[in-house]
Amino acid sequence: MAKNYREKEREYERTGQFDRDLNDEHRTFDAREIGEGYRYLPKTFGERLRRFFLIPAVKVFGSVYSFFGYGFKVKGKKNLRAIKKSGAISVCNHAHELDTLFVKLTLGCYRTFHTGSYYLLKRGWAGRIFKSGGFLPVGTTVKDLQNLQNAVGTLVKKGKIVNFYPEHALWRRYEKVRPFKPGAFRFAVKFDVPVIPVFMEFRETKLRKLLRMQKKVVVHILPAVYPDREGAIKERTQALLERVHGDMEKKYTEVYRRPMVFESESASEKEEAAATA
Repeated sequence: MAKNYREKEREYERTGQFDRDLNDEHRTFDAREIGEGYRYLPKTFGERLRRFFLIPAVKVFGSVYSFFGYGFKVKGKKNLRAIKKSGAISVCNHAHELDTLFVKLTLGCYRTFHTGSYYLLKRGWAGRIFKSGGFLPVGTTVKDLQNLQNAVGTLVKKGKIVNFYPEHALWRRYEKVRPFKPGAFRFAVKFDVPVIPVFMEFRETKLRKLLRMQKKVVVHILPAVYPDREGAIKERTQALLERVHGDMEKKYTEVYRRPMVFESESASEKEEAAATA
């Protein structure tokens, strides 16, 4: 199974399908409908009560589980303190099935909300708990996106951080930074808030290798990147995207001590070399 997963990963990388899920079967079963009546933010007494009990539990038990299970460690906390109580958009490479927990522990369990595909929001108690944890579903209609935009605007004005995975698809324990979608950066431009780049590193240690454990998870908080205030929204969005991606690529090169080269680029280089030989 793991072998097939890695083969598919290399195939998608080689063909430039960076936003394609390695698991082609989306988990759409039992997905909750979101429409005009869906409340993105917890407002009722029951929702607030669930959040009151859930977030401390995530902070305590999540921290313990992450540390002992994955050697979880955060670096660059001073960069988060630098934005003080300002609202912000955060972006993280989508490379672990528990990355939402890791980001929440990194940026603050109470302060951080998370976006994700609509089908992750389930019916019943599972969906209620997920929503109480700060989940914001990304729908497929114009109205859904408008409602999401309103929720994000409300949260950042209150000093909250809304996290996005701009690579879109989850590639488990993938170390490189894939191309970004512009959505998160458009929100940052629209609401004039900084983007906090969060880079997830997978570090091999002698002990974990000896015990045949998964690599240690080290989350790096990079300095906040602020959007330009002049120019068209589209151009400012793209400029912000490129700056953030560049910073995360630099962090990749720093921690792994190698340039970030994709299979598609390697194949092109080989073809060029063969043609000139």
